[in-house]
Amino acid sequence: MFSVRLALRFRALKAGEHLLPLPADLPGQRVWDLALSKRPLEVYEASGNALARFALEEGEVLEVRFSLRPEPLAHDPPWREALLREPPEAWPGILAHRGHRVERALGFLLSGRPHTWFLVDGLPLDPVLFQALKEDPAHLLPLGVAPRPRVYLGGHEGKRLLLMRAPWPGEEVPMWEGLRSLDPDPLPPARALALGALGLSALGLPTGPWPYLPYLLLLALRQGKALKDLFPTAPLRALEAPLFHAFALSVTLDPRPELGLGFLALFFWNRLRPSSGVPPESPEGA
Repeated sequence: MFSVRLALRFRALKAGEHLLPLPADLPGQRVWDLALSKRPLEVYEASGNALARFALEEGEVLEVRFSLRPEPLAHDPPWREALLREPPEAWPGILAHRGHRVERALGFLLSGRPHTWFLVDGLPLDPVLFQALKEDPAHLLPLGVAPRPRVYLGGHEGKRLLLMRAPWPGEEVPMWEGLRSLDPDPLPPARALALGALGLSALGLPTGPWPYLPYLLLLALRQGKALKDLFPTAPLRALEAPLFHAFALSVTLDPRPELGLGFLALFFWNRLRPSSGVPPESPEGA
């Protein structure tokens, strides 16, 4: 398990009172050290949500900082197999028609992207990521995970923040605008150094592999386990990254065009036929 220090941000478009959800302990996440940039008028709990009301001026920015320990959830609900025979966009309606309690779950992926999924009798259901992973098994590789699509029928990958449960169907509810990490991230500067070395090498000023290796090491630490998990289910998709980095390293030493051509061929093959990276016998490719 890991923990991260995060910040949520909200800018008031008009003066007045604004009601916002606060991060709280929920299944799949533990929250502590919560600090608000402004004192709320009131804090209360309603329908399983921690809510705070703020008086804000037009253009005023509100921020909440907190520590989060997310965890993956894995359940095997009785409705999973039946849903696999239906289109994902129809899942919430099917379950509601069968008498299940269906709610919207509003929050963020830890990449900072807002994300909405569903809770069915309290269990996660994420048709969007199910479909995204069917089309591209490496869709969540930047988050360091490569879950199988069926995980999202009753669970999730453990790289998200749930902020609010809302009725489904229902009206739009006020929400925080952005999520960012407060922990230092060495990957962007390492990436810039690596790309700079590639650029110089391509211009005929070989730098050797040393400027590229820190970036490669950080990527391996962040995505290595996910790549290993990806190989059994989507070997062609998993080969893309190693092939690209092999070509990049060759550019800094002794350029090998065949590696670059191989990467491009594999890249376009996987994009034109996303399911080609999944073995036919795998249930994820069915």
